[in-house]
Amino acid sequence: MIDKRCKKRAAAGILCLLLALGTVTAGTVKADAAGTEDSAALLMASMGIISADSSGNYNLSGNVTRGEFAKMLVLASPYKDLVATGVYSAPFKDVAATNVYAPYIRLAVSSGLLSGYSDGTFRPEGTMTLEQAVNAALILLGYTQSDFQGAFPYAQMNTYAGIGLSKNISGGVGTTLTRKAAVYLLYNLMSTNMKDGSQKYAETLGYTVNSSGEVDYAGIISDNMNGPYTATGTGWMSSLGVGSSAVVYRNGSLASVSDVQPYDVLYYTGDKTMVWAYSDKVTGIYEKASPSQDTVTSVTVSGKEYELESSAAFAALSSGGTLKIGDAVTLLMGRDGGVADAVSASKVNEKAVVYVTETGTKSYEDGNKKTYSSIYIKGVTPLGSEAEYTVGVTWIKVGDTVSIQYSGTAMKVNRVSETGLYGKVNGDLMTIGGASVSPSASILDTYEGAYTATSMARLSGLELESDDVIYYKAENGKVTQLILDNVTGDSLEYGVVLSAVNSSGDMSTSGSYTYDVDGVVHTLNTPDSSLGAYTGPAAFYGAGNTITNIRNLTSVGTKITAVTSDSVTADGTTWNFSPDVKVYEKDSSGDYRLTTLSAAAAAGKNAGFYYDFDRSAASGAQIRVIIVTKK
Repeated sequence: MIDKRCKKRAAAGILCLLLALGTVTAGTVKADAAGTEDSAALLMASMGIISADSSGNYNLSGNVTRGEFAKMLVLASPYKDLVATGVYSAPFKDVAATNVYAPYIRLAVSSGLLSGYSDGTFRPEGTMTLEQAVNAALILLGYTQSDFQGAFPYAQMNTYAGIGLSKNISGGVGTTLTRKAAVYLLYNLMSTNMKDGSQKYAETLGYTVNSSGEVDYAGIISDNMNGPYTATGTGWMSSLGVGSSAVVYRNGSLASVSDVQPYDVLYYTGDKTMVWAYSDKVTGIYEKASPSQDTVTSVTVSGKEYELESSAAFAALSSGGTLKIGDAVTLLMGRDGGVADAVSASKVNEKAVVYVTETGTKSYEDGNKKTYSSIYIKGVTPLGSEAEYTVGVTWIKVGDTVSIQYSGTAMKVNRVSETGLYGKVNGDLMTIGGASVSPSASILDTYEGAYTATSMARLSGLELESDDVIYYKAENGKVTQLILDNVTGDSLEYGVVLSAVNSSGDMSTSGSYTYDVDGVVHTLNTPDSSLGAYTGPAAFYGAGNTITNIRNLTSVGTKITAVTSDSVTADGTTWNFSPDVKVYEKDSSGDYRLTTLSAAAAAGKNAGFYYDFDRSAASGAQIRVIIVTKK
């Protein structure tokens, strides 16, 4: 049985931002259907090519002046490190030496990317035309005037359209360049091949592409981050020089400067207009430093080893630091899942919360290289990071949620009980009942050791009972962490029961099952009792190789009136397909094989559609399995 778990890492949050962002700040960048506009703006902002104004707006609808575009162009070029902002000279008679754009104009013109006018002016406050910007981009790609026949700019504009630079840009010759068009032009430039076909343009700047030839945009953002910096109090903004209009992402979601909490780990762009904050922490006993505390590169805390990722972490955990072997410490985790800093557990007073996915006993080695045996638990924190603790209690089982806190070096473990948070979920207003939920809230849905990350959008419209919420944490009056008890059903596995045989060999509900999940066939024997399941689409409860229950799914029926690429309508009710809906083709022999959604779409009303057995469409049920019968 495949253990379905969503392992959300801090670094992965960067890529998620590129794929599915909402609004960056009020009235600024709004995502289109694919989130492309946000992706382009985020990438350009992280590279310092654009920045927000004093209100936090990117103003993509505004026009770009020639001076502004000169700066954007140079910062997106191999010449970006040659800008001499401290050198004062007037490059043109209408560009004063003190003009903020002067060094960029000087470099753009001397590099042949832009040119002035015959009267000796540059006209920095004048508007750019689309064809002027396109010509500059083509020069960066290695094109020269000899590559084009005919009068400027028609041949250049044909090439611009033919090589993909025009994607998501409207207008033609004579069109005034907007900030939106400039952002898209430079964004498209990054993934465009150089004229000689040797590499992508982004590669000339030192960035990488993946095996499919796609630019590693997450890597570009990562490479342009500064940090880590530990926010030890409310003075972090003045310490870093960050203004109140900075765009802030916390744990991978849009937030605000006020959402940053003490002991968050921060990263920021060079111009301090974008900040990424991470709040993941690990609290436990500092047991071991490897290879030694003098040259520490990793530490073992409560049985699990963590790599260090910063000089601040080394300073805190090395022999010259204040933290010693045997202390109760709190590790502040960075964007890559390593230790960015560390402090005494008493400073943070952090209560670790773990949803338990595994328990057992195993051997460990302490700082004196002595081996000891201990009960351990593995699990996931509310932020989605894996955790492991050695514990001195035996009552913890898979599927429990526990809190771990230290008084000195003494560990106190408690089961997390019901919280009292309940009510209808409103994804637009970001509320659960009367409680506000942070836009950056981390939400896990769980069941019997399996878990998945979910969102307010997925939960919207559902009515949560108090026992649906296992745990929540609120900061600044808003819920920031939430663990749910099988509210969506998304943490379960779905597939098909192929056979259910009782001790007499009859095909019926029984204690011996053969089933298919993701194209892999498994066998489960429960000789003492039947799980009550029969052949057909089903949900499988449990984690790893331990299945505790099988429940058959419910058919939408045969009165199907419409089938789309993401939903089916039957008897006036529309059921959405799960993002990982399983589609099987069943042949005349009763054998199943995985197929595609396109096959289901082709079958249309002749396919069978099955949803969560104990939920309605209004309560979040989705189509989990589709059966296409091969004729």
